[in-house]
Amino acid sequence: MSTSSSPREPAEGSPELHDFVCDLARSAGEVQLSRYEDPGEIREKTPKDLVTEVDYLCEELLISRIRERYPEDSILSEERGGSISGNGRTWFLDPLDGTANFSRATPLFCACVSVAEAGRITHAAVSAPRLGDLYHARLGGGAHRETDGRSYPLRVSGTERLEDAFTAADLTFIGLGSDPAKAPFREVFGSSWQLRSLGSAGVRGAWLAAGYLDVSIGTRNTAWDYAPTVLLVSEAGGEATDLSGEPWTPESDGLLATNSLLHAEVLEVLGGR
Repeated sequence: MSTSSSPREPAEGSPELHDFVCDLARSAGEVQLSRYEDPGEIREKTPKDLVTEVDYLCEELLISRIRERYPEDSILSEERGGSISGNGRTWFLDPLDGTANFSRATPLFCACVSVAEAGRITHAAVSAPRLGDLYHARLGGGAHRETDGRSYPLRVSGTERLEDAFTAADLTFIGLGSDPAKAPFREVFGSSWQLRSLGSAGVRGAWLAAGYLDVSIGTRNTAWDYAPTVLLVSEAGGEATDLSGEPWTPESDGLLATNSLLHAEVLEVLGGR
């Protein structure tokens, strides 16, 4: 499955499917908002990796609605797992991205829904309900932000030098210690103007597509929250690859997304990994 950015193509996938993707993300966001400041039981799946009962409520909502409408489709979701279809349609779901933020009523959390067809991410939606935003993209159809009933096209920033860039990453997993293998990441951070750690890969990718950030680095294999970034950023004029510059796939061990102008410079720094 190759999903790196490419020249604009005719919009693919049905408008009805895209509307459904957006509606799913909104619906999960509404559940999150209804339980804001009331996450219920919170537990650790692994150290510092939290899950709340709202994660499960959102996941059940998303999966049940997809199964009802598209029973033959494959689903890969963060909590339940699942599979990726070899030749059919696959849904990637992060029912509640930014769970640690949500558990403390921090507003940077979202629901991520995306669809892969014929080996490419064709639809994506990120609902950030506490911010009042829905970010969505359709392959070849551009990327957009909806807020207060209005829609705005997304466009990546025009930042040309890493020294002027806002770079974002999940520092929980990258760390700032002395591990030599992580030295190239620290060099990227040190070379940037400012560093952001938002606690939500979905929001991070959406904000990159909107031009609020210039570089986003992900170092885990979490296709459910990276897939939306790949499509949103690509459709907004940016570039998304794995950490070596190869096309991103759900099996990639990380994601580099930029405004395209900075991609080569960041890859050169990361080449020392």
